[in-house]
Amino acid sequence: MRIVVVGLGAAGLWSAISARMKDSSADIYAFCDEKYFTYSRCGLPFVIGGEILRFNNLIITSEDILKRMRINFKLNCRVTDVVKDTVYYDSENGSGQLKFDSLILATGSKPFIPPIKGVNLTNVFTLRTIDDGAKILNALNSTKRSIIIGAGAIGLEVAEALTRRGLEVKIVELLPRVLPALLDEDMAKIVQKRLESNGVSLILGRGVDEIYGSGKVEGVAVGDENFQCDMVIVATGVRPNVDLAKNIGVNLGVTGGIKTSKLMETNIEGVFAAGDCAETVHLVNGKPFLPMLGTSAYRQGKVAGFNAAGGSRIFPGSLGSTVLKVFGVEIGSTGLTVERAVKEGFKVVVGKVRWYTKAEYYPTHEKINVKLVFDGESGRIIGGQIVGGEDVAQRVNLLAASIGWGMKVEDLCNIDTCYSPPVADTIEPIVRASELAFRKFKR
Repeated sequence: MRIVVVGLGAAGLWSAISARMKDSSADIYAFCDEKYFTYSRCGLPFVIGGEILRFNNLIITSEDILKRMRINFKLNCRVTDVVKDTVYYDSENGSGQLKFDSLILATGSKPFIPPIKGVNLTNVFTLRTIDDGAKILNALNSTKRSIIIGAGAIGLEVAEALTRRGLEVKIVELLPRVLPALLDEDMAKIVQKRLESNGVSLILGRGVDEIYGSGKVEGVAVGDENFQCDMVIVATGVRPNVDLAKNIGVNLGVTGGIKTSKLMETNIEGVFAAGDCAETVHLVNGKPFLPMLGTSAYRQGKVAGFNAAGGSRIFPGSLGSTVLKVFGVEIGSTGLTVERAVKEGFKVVVGKVRWYTKAEYYPTHEKINVKLVFDGESGRIIGGQIVGGEDVAQRVNLLAASIGWGMKVEDLCNIDTCYSPPVADTIEPIVRASELAFRKFKR
């Protein structure tokens, strides 16, 4: 059996590994259109900020590892077409073709670049690849003022990175708050204050109309105001890379990603998809969803690879669980925000608390803000947001597990939690927020 994987990001790598674990005798080939082995794109801002020394530190696999697993690979090689059971590709060594029994599309995503006049000027960057990051690093020596378009996770992480490098940083966001896909307005304001207290200027609820300059960027126009800068980072999100899928007749879903079954199989038998390019379902409302997360890419890749090798594993869907850290504050979200839940037709009950990560009298305790979203009809938890100084990630994981298991408000009130002054308070903040929500149900 021969399995071909197109893409060698997290989804592609784990597709190949999972296929090997399922079938020790299969011929497995992976094609990558970059010159690097699999690396963490999420780590790019931290190299720019100097927290991680080199981009090469982000590479998580190697030629030796792939060879030991008997995974054949081609770097700097682009798959141009698929006809029936044959992949056609172009590389620096010429073109070629390869027959397959199963095909996995793990083509990832690409930056979304808004149609802004001047976006092609010198020193206007996106950040998706190691090469993108290297270009930004090279430009820092001649940069004093920067503007970031977009206040999503990457935009905020890059803002901290550039601040660490001594640049003046301004963020322009079309929507009225930072992290609009992850946080409601009240939680976003906590993050906004942290950004501003660290010298980041925010222009919210307004878009960039033009990037101007003579060859090289000199500033941006936002409405009737001009803001001078030497560098612009376009961080307006990504879109699924589905060009190859469309060309070969693979169906796309309503999100623009490749439509897949729970087996991660497409409409074409024997053709699977995983990662940023693949549409799944949201575990709360069951609607089509594009998680665009490394964690989802890893899990989808394992399922796609196993099934491409003859298995029948299931990927149930995603909650979009996300965590990031900016200027010392940790930010996490899972499931639905209040805003999105209301749009989905839920009657919402909220439990919200400002609490402590350890005993209040313990010297290193941090403050933490927890907001839980419940379905007012069933009492089921459907979302959560946490902003605090520490220990956010594992609390988000707890909430994700709670949503996945269909836990209700009274279940969360009765979680048997642990306590010790240096590591946890007597009252777990998630439990306290649930108790406050439970009161509203009892009224």
